[in-house]
Amino acid sequence: MAYQPELRDNALTTLDAIKVFLGIDSEDVDERRDAALIQLINAASAWLETQLGRKLKRQTYTQKYSASGTQKLVLEHYPIVSIGHIRDTTTGAEITDYDFEAEGEIGVVFREDGWTYRGHIGGLSYDYIAPRRYLEVNYTAGYVLPQDATEENPATLPADLEAVIWNMVAQQWAIIENDAAGLSAFSISDVSWTFDKNISNTWQLVISMYRRW
Repeated sequence: MAYQPELRDNALTTLDAIKVFLGIDSEDVDERRDAALIQLINAASAWLETQLGRKLKRQTYTQKYSASGTQKLVLEHYPIVSIGHIRDTTTGAEITDYDFEAEGEIGVVFREDGWTYRGHIGGLSYDYIAPRRYLEVNYTAGYVLPQDATEENPATLPADLEAVIWNMVAQQWAIIENDAAGLSAFSISDVSWTFDKNISNTWQLVISMYRRW
């Protein structure tokens, strides 16, 4: 039986959406072509997440963080959807006087009284040299991806990010179909995209908009 790939959990678009973009009737089923398109979606999605430096699929995390000593606690994944708890693991106390309304889109949790820095000191001047990860944060972050969307819970992945995937897949599909030049290397197995020319400025602009810094 021939290998039939499936969309991975982090796939940022669907096979039907790609077919529409390529002008292929959604009812037109070709197993070899559809398998290749799915592999391209998976590879492009992994590439984009690597460029952004975070996971995009909405999920719940429990992670340890050190505090900056400022009013802002920066979480790894974003946008923040909800926070289950923030706990001081040294005392067991739950911290509740915070909000993420202003900068939750970029993963920042604000606290008026600040997030107290704790760490280890060293050297002749007794400076803090190693922060202590004493804050346990349970939170939900990310987007509802197109393949996970329902009528009650529609996709929230920004359309311009999904469009980057459409264009990446379309470019490579044109190369496959026309044996054209454009990519100096492409590998499904190690999920790498290496372009002969600079990556589209439009793609770069979109990607930069969704990076934190």
